[in-house]
Amino acid sequence: MGPRRKVLVTLFAALMLFACAIAAYAAHDEVPRITIAETKKLMDSKADIVILDTQIKSLYDKGHIKGALNFPWKQEISAEDARNFPKDKLIITYCDCGPGESDSADVAAQLNGLGFVDVKVLADPSIRGWIKEGYPIEK
Repeated sequence: MGPRRKVLVTLFAALMLFACAIAAYAAHDEVPRITIAETKKLMDSKADIVILDTQIKSLYDKGHIKGALNFPWKQEISAEDARNFPKDKLIITYCDCGPGESDSADVAAQLNGLGFVDVKVLADPSIRGWIKEGYPIEK
């Protein structure tokens, strides 16, 4: 393979990686977001909501939104996995994935696909913003 072809192959590979990164950050824009302030207001009003921390258990154990359940992201969530969640209540998912909230947005989209009708994602900065505001966390 000549030098020119190597450059073209390298540029193509870099372009593909860039496209994949953009797709990951833009993942599941169709899932509605909810702000930290809106979530806190719901919690303060004792609204009947379910909050899911989609991080791995070791991160959940280091600190999570008070009352949140650990429901780590997985590639394919089954109805059996989500059997204990009410389909008629607001479910808020969150992670610490940064812009795009990729893990929590994917969990929310999968729950929508399983018939959950009111699922929202805690908007970035998600748990980091929650902690910065001084809102309650537990370990």
